Amino acid sequence: MNRTVKNILKILLIGLATTIVRIIGQLSIPAGEQTVLAPSVFAQNGTMPLAFTVYGIFAYSLIASLFLLIRNRLSGNRVLQGLKYGLSCCAVWIVYLLEPLPHVAGFDRITYPIADSIALIVMGLLLGWLFGNPARRADKEKSPFLILPVLAVTGGFFVGRMIQYLVFGIYSSFDEKPLETVLWCLLTGIAISCVTAWLNLYIHSENRIKRALILGGLLFGVDLFLFNFFMPLVFDANIPDLILRTFIDILAVTVGCLAFPNQRNVDPAD
Repeated sequence: MNRTVKNILKILLIGLATTIVRIIGQLSIPAGEQTVLAPSVFAQNGTMPLAFTVYGIFAYSLIASLFLLIRNRLSGNRVLQGLKYGLSCCAVWIVYLLEPLPHVAGFDRITYPIADSIALIVMGLLLGWLFGNPARRADKEKSPFLILPVLAVTGGFFVGRMIQYLVFGIYSSFDEKPLETVLWCLLTGIAISCVTAWLNLYIHSENRIKRALILGGLLFGVDLFLFNFFMPLVFDANIPDLILRTFIDILAVTVGCLAFPNQRNVDPAD
């Protein structure tokens, strides 16, 4: 069995373990009631547990595989390397779970972030254990928080969301809760900018466009896409609306990532 096949099997194992942890978390969440969205076809025909398991393994495995893009340049011991990546995914998922939407109950804004975070932290720990780079030392890292790039990503996300609300009229609580929605946009933009600024330290590319595509299109974009499409497993979601909001968010963040400067502070350890 060659190394590539072994790595694929390890990634799938991590995806399976993460899905199991997430299912346990889901079973621990009290069943809520909402009347805004109808249940999905999977919920109606009783196949949601199977669909969630299959999609969960696929989604978490793909998210886990993105760790391979940065692992060779992460500092610290192996477990810490994976934990850092898992926490970066947590930050994005948590802020999106806090989005004010008509169907989201107040209690769900606590339980779902906890359940998803535990699963992603387990994913990170397993990634560090199985794929962490033992050759890396706990070097002192330069601060990733450059003002202009952080403002560019935050501003790009905010403008993208305003276009979605005011031009396309996406599914949201913007009309009923404009202030809460705007504040959420700012919070989410800041969180995404901090995550991408940190990830940018470990992207070894002097090509600004390529780096922005890796940061916005892959490390953020794939994560967001897979996160958003958990929703149709549970609810009868508007798929075109979901695709539109996902695409614009990814595009806005990717454009903002063009502001990140060339990174030479972390040498590759290939």
